[in-house]
Amino acid sequence: MRRQAYPYTIFGSIAFIILLIFIGTQQSFSFQSHDTRTRPLSGTPAEQAELERLYQAALQKGQTEVVVYQAAMDYEWQPLWKAFSEAFPGIQIKYMHLSPAEIFNRLDTETVTGSHFADIVSYPINNIFDLKAKGYLSSFKSINAEKLPNYYRTQDDTIQFSFLKVYGLGFNKNRLGNEQLPENIHELLSKKWEKQFEYGAPGGGAGTVDIALIQLLQKNKITEQDLRNLKKNGGIGGTQEQGTIVLAQSRTTLSPWVYLPPLARQKALGVPIEISYPADFTLLIPFGQGLVKNPAHPEAAKLLQTWLLTPDVQKLFAEETFSYGTIPNAPRPQGLPTSVNNQIDDPSLYPEALSNLIKKWVPKFQSIWYS
Repeated sequence: MRRQAYPYTIFGSIAFIILLIFIGTQQSFSFQSHDTRTRPLSGTPAEQAELERLYQAALQKGQTEVVVYQAAMDYEWQPLWKAFSEAFPGIQIKYMHLSPAEIFNRLDTETVTGSHFADIVSYPINNIFDLKAKGYLSSFKSINAEKLPNYYRTQDDTIQFSFLKVYGLGFNKNRLGNEQLPENIHELLSKKWEKQFEYGAPGGGAGTVDIALIQLLQKNKITEQDLRNLKKNGGIGGTQEQGTIVLAQSRTTLSPWVYLPPLARQKALGVPIEISYPADFTLLIPFGQGLVKNPAHPEAAKLLQTWLLTPDVQKLFAEETFSYGTIPNAPRPQGLPTSVNNQIDDPSLYPEALSNLIKKWVPKFQSIWYS
């Protein structure tokens, strides 16, 4: 009976994802705040006192919302914004999903017109440093920023990295068992897996596979010839949510560097897909947050930026958004092995250094994949 119900489950799930993707790129999202605090503050007494001070200052100045621009779908973050409204009644999050291309146009317009709407931007390393370079960000050091390793915040305090997006090796369980997975990139590039996997091509702007390949190149695990073999042996597919859709539809067997949140949600609905974490296919992408210059709601923005580094939120990242906080010993998302750590040992892969490597390698990726 379960097999008979499966097609309805899978196609319904896929349709739901597609609808959410469309909505997420077209609309802003806000979560209504509560009248009284129903979620306790967390952190040291001094940190809680500072959160309360910023909260009261925002209310006194009539700042009843904080506007966030981010390159992630709205539905991923609704539990987090709900928690914020429970901790700080009277202030709501207004969230807008903007692609990397859209964010620059948006901030250009706000800067030129002087009509400031944004408060905080949240983007991956291949975008956030460009936003800083264009002068869009202002300096703010939260009371708990010292908990971050130095490489997770810039010296001028314009950027803090509060969480990491998690990626792994996705596979369709109807076509493959866990024990049959390739253990490393060279196994994936063997004849056995030719045309059995899809990935988002690097050099196209998304940045996910670019970062994965750069890390493998930096660790001397692959060569430029391996890049050409990757293009030849694999299929070019979508990134982020689209990678999960391809797996769910059983159009491919494997999806290296697949995005965890949509896969985990579809798995919970009964779709026979799974994720594993061999080292070569495990990817943690830092997402950086910064206050824009002349934020529309400065105290509320500082409140949110500070709240993101609290123990409560670092736990929420793992439990509700399937991401990984950057504070040492932050909880891992369910299923992420203890061998995967949120700290970076190689200085060449620190966020700012990695951002520079992206600029170096993207033209080379483009010459291989698009020439």
